[in-house]
Amino acid sequence: MVLVCLTVAGCANVKFSHPLRLQAAEGRFALMLTPRVVSEATDNDVPIQKLAQQDLTRIDSLLPGPPTSVTITVGDPDQILPALGTVGFTDPETGAITIGLDPSWELEPPDISRSLARTLAREVDHSVRITRGPGFERTLLDQLVVAGTQTAFDESAFPGPPDPWVGALTARQACQQWKHLRPVLERVGLHHEVLFGGTVNAQVFGESSVPPATGEDIGDDIVADYLARNPGLGWATLAETSAQTILSASGYSPCPPA
Repeated sequence: MVLVCLTVAGCANVKFSHPLRLQAAEGRFALMLTPRVVSEATDNDVPIQKLAQQDLTRIDSLLPGPPTSVTITVGDPDQILPALGTVGFTDPETGAITIGLDPSWELEPPDISRSLARTLAREVDHSVRITRGPGFERTLLDQLVVAGTQTAFDESAFPGPPDPWVGALTARQACQQWKHLRPVLERVGLHHEVLFGGTVNAQVFGESSVPPATGEDIGDDIVADYLARNPGLGWATLAETSAQTILSASGYSPCPPA
C-alpha cells in the first residue's frame, strides 16, 4: 500500500504506520523514510522517494564511498535551518546519516527539491570524510574545513543559487574574525557558536559575539582557495585530505598586507 500511494494520485490523508525502506545508488545507501515523512510527503504531493533516490544516485556518481544508511525524518523545529527547511547529522562513529525536514508542512508545504539534495550532499561528504578520510573532526580548524568541503560539494553537485551562508561576511569582517579564530584553531568544543554565529567567550575570542555564519563562510573561503590552487582535484580525494593540509595549501589570507 505504501508503494502504491507513493506513485499513484489520490492518497492524500493516508497515514502510514511503518517506515519505508529502500535502496539507492545500486545498494550503496540503505534509505529509510519514517512514517510521518511518508505521510506528509504524500499529503503534499512531494515525491520524496524519487527525489531522495535520484539525489543519492547523483551524489554517488561524483563522490564514491563505502555503504551507509540514510534516514529521512521530521526534524526538531529548533534545529531546522530556516533558510533551508532541513537539517543534517552524520554519526561521528559510523557515518550514518540522518536528514530532518521542517515539521510545518501542513502550514506551508515546502519546495524541498534543492534543499534536500544539498543537505544529502553535505552529509554524504561528511560521512565519507569520517569513514575514509581523517575521521571525526574535533578541533575548530577541522570543523571550519568540513563546513567548507560540504559547501563546495553540495553547490557543485546541485548547481543553483549559493548556499545562504556563502558571502555572509564582508571582507573587513572576515579579516577581523580570522584574527580571533586563528589562535584557537586547535581548540575543541568551539565549533557550533563559531560556525553559526552568536554569543562566544570573550576571553577566548576577544569579543562577546561573532556574526552569523562566520565559520561557515570562512570555511567555504578556505576550501575555495584550496580548490583554486588544485584544479581537477576529485571530491573523494578532497574528503580524504586533512584539514591542516587544506589550510596550509590554500593560501587563505583574508587580511590585506600590512
